Amino acid sequence: MKWFWQVMSGQMRMRLAYPWGFWISLSLELFVVASINWYLWSAVLASRGGESFPGFTLRTLVLYSMITSILRKVQMNSDQFGGIGDDIYSGALNKYLVYPVSYFGFRYAMHLGGSFVSFCQSFLALLLFWAVFALQDMPWPGAASLVQFLVLVVFGITIRFLINACLQTLAFWFEQVWALLVLLNFLIMLLGGQLIPMDLYPAWARDILFYTPFPILAAWPAEALLGKMSWMKFLQGCSIGCLWIVVFNVLARFSFSRGVRNYSGIGA
Repeated sequence: MKWFWQVMSGQMRMRLAYPWGFWISLSLELFVVASINWYLWSAVLASRGGESFPGFTLRTLVLYSMITSILRKVQMNSDQFGGIGDDIYSGALNKYLVYPVSYFGFRYAMHLGGSFVSFCQSFLALLLFWAVFALQDMPWPGAASLVQFLVLVVFGITIRFLINACLQTLAFWFEQVWALLVLLNFLIMLLGGQLIPMDLYPAWARDILFYTPFPILAAWPAEALLGKMSWMKFLQGCSIGCLWIVVFNVLARFSFSRGVRNYSGIGA
């Protein structure tokens, strides 16, 4: 596994070479997200006569949206609309096929290194926002909440990578997989609680979505950081996450193994 850490650390060094671009992009994105959600939730609460949702004040709702926005940025990294699909289309996959290591392992190490750097910077920005904007309504997370959050973040990064891999390996047969990745983003926003806390969903919807991979990508890490997740739900979420990791890993590798049989490497 020495090669894994070398690839991961190399990707981290590359991402740290140009930090200002990341910070400018992150600052603008978080400003837009905070502004939109502040006015949106203000209008929603005003329509309710100023009555807050149980467990969520206006500032907490905006903080929740900031957390899920950061999770999306960390999970997407730079490979959301590239990576495996680009390797197949451009013929760059050729060089990886002759490496004496797993292609998916190599790609995951690159993705994990980039996600780690992105997470550290994004989490620092989140803490600054929390201190300035939301600390009066939501105290700092405790040690238990941080442990739950960090574990679920790793699950989310891994599951998102494997789902992307499943979709991008379809590039062996289709000329464009970009639309499928856009659809995935939409499903996570709608079904993963990225825009609205899942506590505000109908009970029947929460019961169904509980067994899907979507909540672990957005809602559950945010709930954990806000101190709203029990240890029982956390352990159940980890079990469900492990199951989906196995499922998507098998699907991605099966799709890749079938596609590479007829891969010509044109354009390399």
